[in-house]
Amino acid sequence: MSSLLKRLDGVRRVEHLAVDAVEAEADELGWRCVVLDGSEVESKQAFLEMCDEAFGLPDWFGMNWDALEECLADLDLDGADGVVVVWTSWGLLAEADASAFATALDILRGAQRGWARDGVPGGVLLVGDGPDGTDDLGTSD
Repeated sequence: MSSLLKRLDGVRRVEHLAVDAVEAEADELGWRCVVLDGSEVESKQAFLEMCDEAFGLPDWFGMNWDALEECLADLDLDGADGVVVVWTSWGLLAEADASAFATALDILRGAQRGWARDGVPGGVLLVGDGPDGTDDLGTSD
């Protein structure tokens, strides 16, 4: 695990990963680690609520895709040297609402690309299984 975050760029799918180990490695590297617990997320609204809480989004966050995209582009990294988003149980949303999942993933990918352009390394880890047809999600952009 010790080099996973250092090599992380884009979105990577991993079936088994200890979230506490990722948090510990992120802490060692001085990175911000945001855990998205998707175990009860089956809709766009639930995903947006999860992001609002996990990222600590500003009060003006409008609970819509555009606002999420803006908030993540301007994410306060609290002086962190990098950022990793760990999305557990992502397969639940992918199965329940494929369109919402695709949009959420596009927004996270876009945010990661923006952070990289700003010189902030990191990416998104999708932890767990997903529905058929999601096997190729783990490629880095």
